[in-house]
Amino acid sequence: MMRGVVVAVTVFVCGWVLMGLEIVGGRMLAPYFGSGVWVWGSIISVFLAALSVGYFVGGLCSKRYPSAVAMAAVIALAGITLIPVSLRYAQINEWIAAIDLHERWGSLLAAACQFLAPSVLLGMVSPYAVRLVTRRVEEAGSQAGSLYAISTVGSCLGCLVTSFDLILRFGIRHILAYSSATLILTAIALLVLWSLTSPRPEGNAS
Repeated sequence: MMRGVVVAVTVFVCGWVLMGLEIVGGRMLAPYFGSGVWVWGSIISVFLAALSVGYFVGGLCSKRYPSAVAMAAVIALAGITLIPVSLRYAQINEWIAAIDLHERWGSLLAAACQFLAPSVLLGMVSPYAVRLVTRRVEEAGSQAGSLYAISTVGSCLGCLVTSFDLILRFGIRHILAYSSATLILTAIALLVLWSLTSPRPEGNAS
């Protein structure tokens, strides 16, 4: 039961961070490529493509390496990939803008360079989560539905809170840094709590 709660909170946090990044992405690209439909179309397309790859790869990896350690490693790696983005996103966008591509292709390239890797990794989380909490085949559908619903609720709140409050309060660089730290701390918490809630062997009570 407790392990299910731990996994649910993990996918909630990852969903929150993922959608927060998508909202921040629009603000990051706007000074260099504008804020029109091409920019938002590029950002959304990159995130959706990355998630589809992440779901597929996560399904394969969770079958081969079904462990909380592997899931935590994926989450931590997603956080690590955000570190260079938080430090150098302005330079990255300036460099891509200087190539003088059309706005639609420049914004697509910029979004892919900065968000493809963390989004693929975050897309791997949900298949791992389903694998970790499913014990019987007949539970798979309900477990998957519940976890994807929780992740989507996290994404919805991440979208609202980031766009309505966090961007104005903290700015882009701090949100990226906080997102990176949140993912790394979430990975550590998952490992610790998963270990603490491990089933105890029977028959050895003293």
